[in-house]
Amino acid sequence: MSDKSATAQLLLQARKPGKALTALPKSALPADKAQAYAAQAELVSLLSIHSGRPVGYKVGCTNATARQMLALDSPFSGRCFEKELSASPATIDAGTLHMIGIEPEIAVRIGKDLAPSKNWQRADVIDHIEAVMPSVEVVESRFSSWPLMGFLSAIADNGVHRHLVLGNPVENWSADSIEQTAVTLTANGITVREGVASNVDGGPFGVVAWLANHLNAMGTTLAAGEIVTTGVMTDIYDSAPGETIVAHYDLPAVVELQVKPL
Repeated sequence: MSDKSATAQLLLQARKPGKALTALPKSALPADKAQAYAAQAELVSLLSIHSGRPVGYKVGCTNATARQMLALDSPFSGRCFEKELSASPATIDAGTLHMIGIEPEIAVRIGKDLAPSKNWQRADVIDHIEAVMPSVEVVESRFSSWPLMGFLSAIADNGVHRHLVLGNPVENWSADSIEQTAVTLTANGITVREGVASNVDGGPFGVVAWLANHLNAMGTTLAAGEIVTTGVMTDIYDSAPGETIVAHYDLPAVVELQVKPL
């Protein structure tokens, strides 16, 4: 059994510039998903000291390509923090990051608790959603060996989440319109990625249902007021310092992120 406190401390220190890990030592490597999420919970407590309270969740590996990259059989979750949440347009300092992974996504704000009273399905969760927003997640692994360090290390590393940028809430949305949403991602005005919301498993609302069931199984409830960003609509884009990233959604909406140069 790994020492979840030791794992969390190692991952916390690895967030510092120049301190990325190649791999966790055997004594700190989670043996299974339960141990990985236990280490993540310890890390979340440590991160909350400087990043503020958890305000929601990211869901990763919500498509087959991403799962294949990490040899994973299901999505995973991580926590989002108050001080790592920005409104578009936003700026992030490249000098504080080991990698700058850009993921255009759809985020939702939960309006009513999704309690463990049922097996949640896509159709069930729609009435529990208060708002839908375009989003860009910045993902960052604290491992220089990404993605070879494997999914257990990725889960323990708070699901490789770093920052979330939210656009304005979508007005007069419907489930069908959101699930058919397309996005074009540009870097310094050049198209680098394209995708659609239906690329994620079951669409964004199917991802919310998965998260609700996942949390219920761990004794937690997806609660009113929490934000969920539901997984990348495109392939991940590896950004570089000095780039202006814009996700153009046909909602219509835009989410903009400036990556400060080193």
